[in-house]
Amino acid sequence: MKYLFVLFIVVFSFKAFSEEAEEEKKGRVGPGKAVTEASEKDGLKISEKAQKNLELEFIAASNSSTFSVPTAALVHFQDFSAIYRERGGWFKMVEIEPIIRGSVAQFTSKDISPGDRIVVRNSGFIRVIELDVFGPEADACAD
Repeated sequence: MKYLFVLFIVVFSFKAFSEEAEEEKKGRVGPGKAVTEASEKDGLKISEKAQKNLELEFIAASNSSTFSVPTAALVHFQDFSAIYRERGGWFKMVEIEPIIRGSVAQFTSKDISPGDRIVVRNSGFIRVIELDVFGPEADACAD
């Protein structure tokens, strides 16, 4: 009986914490906020005003499967490099393996299509926003 009680408390504690995390995410996303929509699958929708304030700049993706971007467009974390692509208003991180020559990075990706835009300026800000919306680690760093 004692174990059943402990199991009961653990299950309900977990449910309470997961609901709290979902509420925090909802509080950071929505109409009138910098991030208007967020989805683990699709990425982030960032308001026009926030995009302007972040001074994001883009290049259009070519029809080629090989892309060249300024090295400033790259976002590095752990042992990975990535860029952000914008498709239909959604910003999504795309992991890449760049070949860097001077100030230009070249890479191939099947996750970028003609019509997409690649963020080439201030993409690090999008990473910070993404961590704030999706990552509980962002709150832990402040403690």
